[in-house]
Amino acid sequence: MPTENRLFPRQVDLLYQQAKGTALASVVTALLVAATVAPAVPEVLLLGWLAAVVVAAGLLVVIHGRRRRASDAEQNASLWANRFAGCAALAGVCWSLCPILFSAHVGFEYQLLLAVLVLGVSAAALPMFSAVPRVYRVFALSAVAPLLVWGMLAGATASRELTVMAAVFLLLMLLTSNRLAHTLREALRAQFNNDALVTSLQDEVATRQAAEQAALQSTTTARASQARFEQLAAVASEGLVFHEGGIIINANQAFARMLGTSPDSLVGRSPLEFAIPAHRARLKEKLRSHRDETYEITLADAAGREVPLVVQSRDFDYEGRRVRLAALRDVSDQRAAEERVRYLAQHDGLTGLPNRSHLLESLRQSLSLARRQQFKLGLLMFDLDRFKAINDSLGHAAGDDLICAVAERLKQNLRAEDLIARPGSDEFLIVLPYVNDSQDLARAALKLQRCFEMPFVIERQDLYLTPSIGIGTFPDDGDTPEQLVLRAETAMYQAKKAGGNGFAFYAAEMSALAREHLALENQLRQAIENREFHLHYQPQHDLQSNAIVGVEALIRWNRPGQGMIAPLKFIPVAEMSGLIVPIGEWVMQEACRQAQDWQMRGAEPIGVAVNVSARQFKDPELITKIAQCLESTGLDPHLLELELTESIVMEDPANSAARLKKIRDLGVSISIDDFGTGYSSLSYLRQFPIDILKIDRSFVRDVNVDAHNAAIVTAILAMARQLQIGVVAEGIETAEQQAFLAQHGCGIGQGFYFSKPVPPADCEKLFERRPARTLAFGIVR
Repeated sequence: MPTENRLFPRQVDLLYQQAKGTALASVVTALLVAATVAPAVPEVLLLGWLAAVVVAAGLLVVIHGRRRRASDAEQNASLWANRFAGCAALAGVCWSLCPILFSAHVGFEYQLLLAVLVLGVSAAALPMFSAVPRVYRVFALSAVAPLLVWGMLAGATASRELTVMAAVFLLLMLLTSNRLAHTLREALRAQFNNDALVTSLQDEVATRQAAEQAALQSTTTARASQARFEQLAAVASEGLVFHEGGIIINANQAFARMLGTSPDSLVGRSPLEFAIPAHRARLKEKLRSHRDETYEITLADAAGREVPLVVQSRDFDYEGRRVRLAALRDVSDQRAAEERVRYLAQHDGLTGLPNRSHLLESLRQSLSLARRQQFKLGLLMFDLDRFKAINDSLGHAAGDDLICAVAERLKQNLRAEDLIARPGSDEFLIVLPYVNDSQDLARAALKLQRCFEMPFVIERQDLYLTPSIGIGTFPDDGDTPEQLVLRAETAMYQAKKAGGNGFAFYAAEMSALAREHLALENQLRQAIENREFHLHYQPQHDLQSNAIVGVEALIRWNRPGQGMIAPLKFIPVAEMSGLIVPIGEWVMQEACRQAQDWQMRGAEPIGVAVNVSARQFKDPELITKIAQCLESTGLDPHLLELELTESIVMEDPANSAARLKKIRDLGVSISIDDFGTGYSSLSYLRQFPIDILKIDRSFVRDVNVDAHNAAIVTAILAMARQLQIGVVAEGIETAEQQAFLAQHGCGIGQGFYFSKPVPPADCEKLFERRPARTLAFGIVR
């Protein structure tokens, strides 16, 4: 049969070889889907859909059995292809109905998951059905086209955008199917041609053997036969090698080209010289064999490139002696095509990162390893804040470049054992194995968050992005890949609700906590508008003279109908929501106004300390706002002190140093709050323009009875004296604590021993009973 007439029956044969595996995979996947959505979908609808999938799979198995028993299967290849296409169309319709039928009973996330599953099934069918392109086209269009119509009729902008993406994905799969089919046909054509050539050679061999056995033909006839054989070997596209005792005695040009050398240079050498190390033992065994056999082997050419080969080997009479003849076919292109299909099915086409299905499989393996080795594992879900706005304003090409740049930067900040994937859009998933506790994950998330601080240069523009990161942990939050992804996604939305540019862990009570925080955030917004906040002031005393030398402003919130709300409850919510910035500005303005009002009412000038939050410190307009506050209230800058924690200034030391210097240039004092609980490093004390250290109350509490605390406090005091930095002790509650601190040279103290925080009028009465020292606040240390 001519080669072209053999191609299509062989393609159909390859198609049916996948039938049972395809049917089994379809049923198993449908069962998994049914188990996942069973709690939400009505039983009758679910069983009906599942039955349809099983029927489609069963029909595929039935026609596979009928074709195997048919005697005219090769002659009626087109008929059997059409029957297979009909079963594929039925299976495709069943899968397309999955998200459409279930959409009324499951949430948007599950609708999206089921739609992505249908696209995944279409991609998984690519290597199975592409042997006959029209079969894959029928299946893909049956599975995806109804989904596209459903998505366009959904009405929501997001659904239409996802539908367009699905349509592009379908087009890519159809094009890939055509390329695969073309590659397959070329490979089959070459194989059939080579088979015909080998058959011709074998016929010639048989002719020569008969001539030699009969010994009736003349020497001229034998030489002519040898010449014809050598001519055939010379033009063959397959490599031909004659070897005896493991040594090459002749080879054709095709084999020499495979190894990047000449036929003459191969004579006298062993094929073992060219085998890759992993295949040498196997090739050595094959060279000693005298069986007719076919096997695969990989050789290395002169440049070191690996060449995968399919070898057909048999005994052969050559120039009057028995040798081995090996016909070698290069399958590099076929392997590359197969690898490309596998790669496209498991990787994101834009970034080259693993896709969702690949990540889930890798995560499943990592979880199995984590159970055996008993280590913790974290899953981080990234969502890029404001990416849609950038994508819409600069165009999709710039958006694609930005996604690739983000992927590259994230990879540069991961360990070798970490895994990153892009499930789609502007989301990334990162698996972090071998973590000790949640602190390890928090540090990793913070590191990845900070890598976004540098701009991304896209089309000669500096673009700034921030991530919202959700963290799920094994075994605390789930023990399956699907559970961990869902947990990380829930936590990611929590981080996004908190203002973005941050991370959040998943916890079982997160939903209730989210509702509570959201309600409190709304109340805070109302409190700002309704001026529900007010300040209390805690005096700071000279420990030698007991004179009041300053006050610390502390915010209080008296919520109508609820009473006083503790700062420890509402300050964290204000921080996460960003409301701490306007609240902090009001505190500074009100504290400065009150300090100036006391002076206007006849009190001696008194310094006032105001706490500055992390978000407030990062505000680019902070310096300007401080200057405007001082100007509008008329307060002497030397009477204002700003308190910051160690962690705030150490988050970005270089920028912090520059910002603190600008604050000092205004004449404002700077203190480090809760000193001793954070970095407590001499290096940053020298680097930053700091006026005051505030010893944390945890050290002051037992300073007169705990030798360890006493040693810490005295060390801080000695260090501050050497650096000429003032010290304020917080949380003084007893006379013994005051005496110890005064004895060891602490200049200023505050705490309930002197006074609790009080309203402005009560604080003014304290000035009247115990006059303040008339000294500039920033230097009374």
